Amino acid sequence: MKPNNNKFEVRSLIFSFIVISICEAFFLLDVFADFFRLNIDTLWIEHEQIELFSALTLGLSMIVIATQIVRLLRRNRQAQDTIDVASGELWGVIQRHFDMWKFSPSEREVALLLIKGMSTQEIADIRDTKIGTVKSQTSAIYQKAGVKGRNELVAYFVEDLLAGERMFGQ
Repeated sequence: MKPNNNKFEVRSLIFSFIVISICEAFFLLDVFADFFRLNIDTLWIEHEQIELFSALTLGLSMIVIATQIVRLLRRNRQAQDTIDVASGELWGVIQRHFDMWKFSPSEREVALLLIKGMSTQEIADIRDTKIGTVKSQTSAIYQKAGVKGRNELVAYFVEDLLAGERMFGQ
């Protein structure tokens, strides 16, 4: 989204809010006057003209707000689609590298849990294994992937995403 477009959208919403607030104040005053049978006509404009103007500007404000809601919903849907695609792409890249590195099924599971940021103890608990087994699998994962530790393993997959580039020349 362009900054100027964003400014316009914000200003149109603020303007709509102000219009609605003014019209709300007028209509509350009108109801109060009707209730106490007070005459609120002015010399320069008739009461019905004020009501008509208020109703029309409220309608215009509703159109502006509805348009903004539709734009925001569309933008949200597009962002969610992008996230879904990126997530699926990352998953595919991870799986291809696991294949290339010839990870066993257990090593795949441990590697994914490492990438998700779980500790060795948490992985052992989840997999119902001993911590020594997880440490052994972790060492094998790092060796097969050619990395020195968890940070390098995660960075291997995340680095290109953060740079906004296509992953691994694909």
